[in-house]
Amino acid sequence: MQSLTTSITPLQGFHFTFQDNIPGQEKVEQSAGCNVYVLHRFPKDVFVDPYELEQRVLDGVAPTFKIWGETDLELPVSSVKEGSSVLLGPLSAGVLEFPFHARYPIPLSNDTHATIDIQQPTLISVCKNTQSRDTDHQVLHALFSPYEVPFDVNESQISTRPFTHDSPLTIRVPAGNPNHIQFVEPITLLAVFVSVYYIGRAMWKSFRRPQQAHIKQE
Repeated sequence: MQSLTTSITPLQGFHFTFQDNIPGQEKVEQSAGCNVYVLHRFPKDVFVDPYELEQRVLDGVAPTFKIWGETDLELPVSSVKEGSSVLLGPLSAGVLEFPFHARYPIPLSNDTHATIDIQQPTLISVCKNTQSRDTDHQVLHALFSPYEVPFDVNESQISTRPFTHDSPLTIRVPAGNPNHIQFVEPITLLAVFVSVYYIGRAMWKSFRRPQQAHIKQE
């Protein structure tokens, strides 16, 4: 049996691409009356943009995914209340790709980058009208926790299979340094004051110019 493999590129930055490689055996299983899905669980440090995924569907380059969890693109890690997000996509080709992004991490004083571990995905096969009911409900609920399982577990035989990978699924995200705040804040305030002064002076000159021209004409 061929291994299911997955990879992330690049390994450093804020924007990444997940690539799942599925051998042909699973596609045969899909054609035999079963629906096959790929499930990803993400920590709160990263997010998937639902609008970006929707656009990829409209462009015909990706299947429709289901997303559970926080999808607010602007929230930093410190403001995310939900512990993780879940992404579920149907198997439609031998290679499944989708983009995901890192949130702004909590500042670090001892490193320039935050290290984030990404859980490897799981292949889920859902077969209906079968007499076997050996679904491991505990494993299935753990994969989707704290969200509801989207399948009818009483009328389907559901099996799961983890992916394998050659190296840990770890990414590094640039992080701020709290020791730099004492330098950044004064410079930022100074830049704001200078900008306000410049804009105010330009507006005052623009206001005075028509009046001066009117006085000269008189």
